[in-house]
Amino acid sequence: MSKNYPVTGVADLDRYLSALPKNLQKGAYRAGLTAAARPVRDDARQRATKQSGKMARAVKSGSPRQNQDGTFSIQVRLDPKSPHAFLGVFAEYGVSAHLIARTGAGEGRVAIRKASEGRGKVKARALKIGENFRSGIVHHPGHAAHPFMRPALDAQADNAVKAFADRIRDYIEGRTGFSAPVPDGDD
Repeated sequence: MSKNYPVTGVADLDRYLSALPKNLQKGAYRAGLTAAARPVRDDARQRATKQSGKMARAVKSGSPRQNQDGTFSIQVRLDPKSPHAFLGVFAEYGVSAHLIARTGAGEGRVAIRKASEGRGKVKARALKIGENFRSGIVHHPGHAAHPFMRPALDAQADNAVKAFADRIRDYIEGRTGFSAPVPDGDD
């Protein structure tokens, strides 16, 4: 998934911001990015699979950051601290067919593959899949991708840009009392 989504249609707003002090510019951009991330985050939560609900709650928006090149960015991502966030990667990109086994210490993927080819052994212990217990090496068929992050960005890009511009405008008006220009979308 792309890290950048170019924002267009706010050239007048950008020119207006460049005339303001740096600390006011930085605060406006941060407030705008936080507002822009909200519709994308909420849409991604709606699109996420709901088997446990924990994966949808793992979709978070980060804090706005100023990059080394002077630009600002914000991330909408799966929070790695959340219990089921790792499942989001599997849902977004899919899983190819693979072998599974609950093995002993020091036996990993290579040992499982070699044992399945008849070139070695593994100490296969019981493995619980759903409500059933299996022993030995199990062939997992994989599953197709069910993207939810990228479609959320694609669907909410226009709303994010509008939220960005609206929040910057409100921020500037609240801090200075002056009204910022309204972007016409043709830039």
